[in-house]
Amino acid sequence: MKKIFAALCVCAVLGGAAFAADGKVNGSFLMGTGSATGNYYSFGSVLAQVINKYTGSNITVSSTGGSVENVRLLKKEENEMALIQTDVNSYALNGIEQFAGNPVNNYAAITACYPEMVQIVASKSSGIKSVADMRGKRICVGAVGSGYEVAARQILGIYGMNYDDIDERFLSQSEGKNALQDDQIDAFFMCSGYPNANVTELSLTGKIEVISIDDEHLKLIGEKYPFYAPFTTPDDQYNLGHPVTSVAVMSMLVVLKDISADDVYAMTAALYDHLDEVRALNKKANYMSLEGAFRGIPGNVHPGAAKFYEEKGLTVPGK
Repeated sequence: MKKIFAALCVCAVLGGAAFAADGKVNGSFLMGTGSATGNYYSFGSVLAQVINKYTGSNITVSSTGGSVENVRLLKKEENEMALIQTDVNSYALNGIEQFAGNPVNNYAAITACYPEMVQIVASKSSGIKSVADMRGKRICVGAVGSGYEVAARQILGIYGMNYDDIDERFLSQSEGKNALQDDQIDAFFMCSGYPNANVTELSLTGKIEVISIDDEHLKLIGEKYPFYAPFTTPDDQYNLGHPVTSVAVMSMLVVLKDISADDVYAMTAALYDHLDEVRALNKKANYMSLEGAFRGIPGNVHPGAAKFYEEKGLTVPGK
C-alpha cells in the first residue's frame, strides 16, 4: 500500500512537497531489496541507514524476490523505492521479457550502485569448465521470471544453446546453492555483487569452480546486449586460485516518480555527500562515484536527482 506521508499540513503549505528547507525529508518509504541473505538486502539497509541519518526520513528495507518483483511492487505502488538491475530496468521501460506488453514507467533512477556479476558456479565433479560444457547437464537457471533467469537464457544462447540442450531447473539463489551442495544439480547461474555470500559458503568446501566466459563470447554478448560489460574479479575471495571473467550489469536505486523532487534531491545529496560513510559500512559502495552515477542508465533519472548532479557539473542522460 502506498505510504501516507507525515506532516500533511506542512506539505499543503509547501505545495505538496514533504521537504524542509534544511534538507530534511518528512516521510516514510519502503525500499524493495532482495532475499534477506543476499547483497541487495544488506546494501539497501546501508543506503537506508545513511539517508535516514542525514535527512530524517524513515526508509525501511523489505526482503523481496529481487529486481523483477521490485519493479512490479513499484508499479502497484506497494514500495516507494527499490534496488533493481539495469537490464531489468531496460526490460521494464521497454515492455519486453518479463514485462512483455506491460511496460512499467512510474519510477525513475536515483543512481547506479555497484556491478552485479553473472556468476556461473559448477561442482568440480560435474566436469563443467565452460558454458559449452553445460550441454546435457542439470543446470539451475534461476527462479522463474527472475533477472538472472533471463541472463542465463541470453548467455546460453550466445553459446548456441537453449533449454532444450540442458536439464533446466528453476530455483532461487539460496535454493540453487543448496541443490549444488546436495549434488542435485551440476551448476547454477546467478547475478549478484561480488563476492556473494552463498558462493563464498560453497567455496569453503573446495568442491566448486566458478566459470569464466571466454573473450570471443564476451564480445558477442556485449554486441547483442549492450547493458552488459566485462567484469573480472579483483581478488580471490572464492579461493579458486585464479580470477574469473564474466559479464555484469549494474544495480541501481530507483524511486517512484511522484516522490517530490526536493525529497529525492535530499536523498541523493545524503548518499554522495557522505559516500565515505556508505563505503565504510559496505565495501560494494567502493564502486559508487559521481562520475559513474549513470552507468547502465541511459535516461529516466528522477528530476530531484538530476538537479543534484547538474549542480555538480554532470550532464544527465536523457536531458
